[in-house]
Amino acid sequence: MSSASRFDAYYEDCINEIEELYDRDRGTGDEEMETGMTGLINQGYSCYVNCVLQSLLNTPKFAFLYILKALKPYINPNNTRGTKGALTGSLSAVADCFWSTRYKSVDTKEFLVTWPVNFAQDYSGNAITITSETIARYANDYFTKQKKYSSSMVNDIFRIVLCTSTSCPICLLTRINFEELINLSVSLAVEDGKTDDRKHEPPPINLITCLNKHFEPSTMERSCPKCGKQDFPRSLYFWRLPEVLILHIKRFNFVAGETVKDSREIDFPVDDLDMKRYLHPASPDHSKGIITLYSLYAIVAHTGTANTGHYTARVKNLDRSTDFWQLFDDLDRRELKYRDVKTSAAYMLYYARNAMDKAMSPEQMNGEKKQNA
Repeated sequence: MSSASRFDAYYEDCINEIEELYDRDRGTGDEEMETGMTGLINQGYSCYVNCVLQSLLNTPKFAFLYILKALKPYINPNNTRGTKGALTGSLSAVADCFWSTRYKSVDTKEFLVTWPVNFAQDYSGNAITITSETIARYANDYFTKQKKYSSSMVNDIFRIVLCTSTSCPICLLTRINFEELINLSVSLAVEDGKTDDRKHEPPPINLITCLNKHFEPSTMERSCPKCGKQDFPRSLYFWRLPEVLILHIKRFNFVAGETVKDSREIDFPVDDLDMKRYLHPASPDHSKGIITLYSLYAIVAHTGTANTGHYTARVKNLDRSTDFWQLFDDLDRRELKYRDVKTSAAYMLYYARNAMDKAMSPEQMNGEKKQNA
């Protein structure tokens, strides 16, 4: 079966199953839904997947790719590590139904969300001879190789490229590492001695404090392969900022043989999160004038413990020009007032670059798709 045929087969199977559930479960008083107000059925273990999907289906450009089936021509039938169109076809079907006005809920059991293997590359030299131009040359070499391994229209939306530098203070051996990620995992910072006098509890931890801690210079305990010196100074920066920045709050940790949850509250900006301070001085994003401000459009929250709990999603509707937010709890949906958007139980934060192109709404996408059919 060709990749296009596999895509179409899974697309049709997924659509047919959604239709069967719709015909079976709909009531006589069902009314047409507005776009982007579709709940997702919990399979008993899939509330987290549902929340991520709600966030992704309201992501500029990502939704566009699947609603218009724009990825279909790029499916590689010879990729033994992929699904040869099965995942893309199923997700396109879910996206179509999600952004139609017909369905109050959609069954998502036809697919699992998977991501490609990350690509990383190491370079080394002498600290005296490594300049901004040298690092830029390393970066160009990295991106040339990266395109062969992990470049795609989807990755291009979320791709983060980090640059890590370590330098031996004795022999000056310096290592430069470029690493590609689709989300940035950030630990909750420890703020010494701060308490809220009204509650006698620590106040919410600020996201900026967590980011500052994540990117601050540190020391690595490793042996220099050249002179044997221990303890390398280490610096970490963004080399390339993504169009969509996904921040994962590391709430689950393995301690003394068991998984424990860090339930401390977190506070974060909704508008104008500025990532410029974390951008490498030699990054071309500086010279290109890339906008470094981001605005929040989705939150995945977790309530409960490490052993039991539940995920919900707060999502800004992609189809609205105003700040129209909704709370999704699997099948249930309700509108949120702007003051209720933030939650201290945030687990994942989705930010879009302020200048990100949102020229077409999902309704317009569907209209264009019908015209091209």
